[in-house]
Amino acid sequence: MSQLRFLTIEFMDGTSARYSFPVQAAGNRAVRQVKLDSFFRDRYLILHGEGRLTVFPMENVKSVQLSSEDSELDGIRVPAHTIMGVRQLS
Repeated sequence: MSQLRFLTIEFMDGTSARYSFPVQAAGNRAVRQVKLDSFFRDRYLILHGEGRLTVFPMENVKSVQLSSEDSELDGIRVPAHTIMGVRQLS
């Protein structure tokens, strides 16, 4: 399993930013669930790294893509309307 994950943020103005980060809460399903629940609920996406805290208001974000290993999502509750097993074709 790779120890790096990737985050791509697409903004409402058409620009995007891509980040890498270490696995968060490795091996702790409860902490991963809390982080995911917080992400869906909160108005800000907050990144910490390279000596700074960056805050993105979700009103300015069009989409967010987070990479993960499938096994990291085992036992994690996602919204009921989530479509699982998706593969992008184009």
